[in-house]
Amino acid sequence: MRKINSIESWSVIHRLFIVALFMFILNGLIHAQNITKSSGSAQVRMELNMTTEQAYEEAKLQAMIDAIQNAFGTYVEQQTDMAIIDGKETFNIIGGTKVRGDWIETLDEKFKVEFREEVTKLGKQDMKYITCNIKGRVRKTIPKAEIEYEALNCPDLICRTNNFYNEEQLYMYFKSPVDGYISVYIEVDDVTYRVLPYTTMDDKHKNGVAVKGDRDYIFFSEKENKFKHAVVDELEMFTNKKLEFNTIYVIFSEEVFVKPGLSQKEEIDGRIMPKSLESYKFRGWLSGNRAASPSFQEKKITVSIKPN
Repeated sequence: MRKINSIESWSVIHRLFIVALFMFILNGLIHAQNITKSSGSAQVRMELNMTTEQAYEEAKLQAMIDAIQNAFGTYVEQQTDMAIIDGKETFNIIGGTKVRGDWIETLDEKFKVEFREEVTKLGKQDMKYITCNIKGRVRKTIPKAEIEYEALNCPDLICRTNNFYNEEQLYMYFKSPVDGYISVYIEVDDVTYRVLPYTTMDDKHKNGVAVKGDRDYIFFSEKENKFKHAVVDELEMFTNKKLEFNTIYVIFSEEVFVKPGLSQKEEIDGRIMPKSLESYKFRGWLSGNRAASPSFQEKKITVSIKPN
C-alpha cells in the first residue's frame, strides 16, 4: 500500500471540499430558479361570526391561493402527480385548499373595504366585503413530509381543540413519517414567542427539537415527555379580553435550520413569558427558510381564548 503524504492528503481534502461547495451552490441555484413571482386577488364577505382580523386573514389566504393557481394551475384530485409517496405529499394546503405551489414571500398586499346592503335573517344589513390584492414569490411544490399536528387542552388526542379558556393548559400532538426537526411558536398581536424547544434542552435541540419518524409526540406534558434530560415548559393560555385569538406555528424540516434572533424571557402580569421576537421579523425568518430549504414547512393553527 502506497503511503500518502500530507500534501497529497490536503489536496484530496481540498478537492472534496470544492466539490461539496459546488454541489451546495448548485442545489441552491436550482431551488432559486424554481421560484417565480405571481399575483392574485380575492374578495370575502365578513360573516356575522367572524372578527375583522379573521376576515382580513381569509381574504389574504384566498388571494395567495389565487396567485399560486395563476402560476401553476389548479389542483385536480384525480391527478396522479398529486399522490403521497413514502409519507411525502406533492401538494400544499393553504386555507384548507390543496394547491400546486408554496408561498415563499409576500412582496406587496393591499386591502379594500366596501359595504353592500343585503337581506339577511336579521333583515336588511350593510355587509362588509374585503378585497385583497397580493403579489409574492411562489415555487412549484416539492414533495414534503405529511405531518400530523393538533392543539390539545389535555395530554391526549381525544382533547383536540382550537378553543381555550383563560388559564387552561396547551398541549401539542405531533407526528411525522420521517426524521426531522420541529419548533413551535405562538404569535400574539405583534410579538411571536418561541415555546419549543424547551428552555432546558441542550445544544443538540437549540434550533429545533430532533424527532423520529412514525413516533407520536405530545409536547408541553411532563407525563408524556420523551426528552428525559429536559424539563418540560408547561404552557398556560391566558387573556384579559372578552375574546382573543392567537396563532400557533408548527415548524418542521428534515434539515437542520437556524433559529431567529430572540429576546430574553420577560415577566408580564406575574407570568414568565418565553423568548420572543417581533412578528414582522419572524415572518421574514419564515420567508428566508422557505426559500432556502424545500423541506422547510410551517403549519398554522388559530386558537381562541375566552375568560372563564
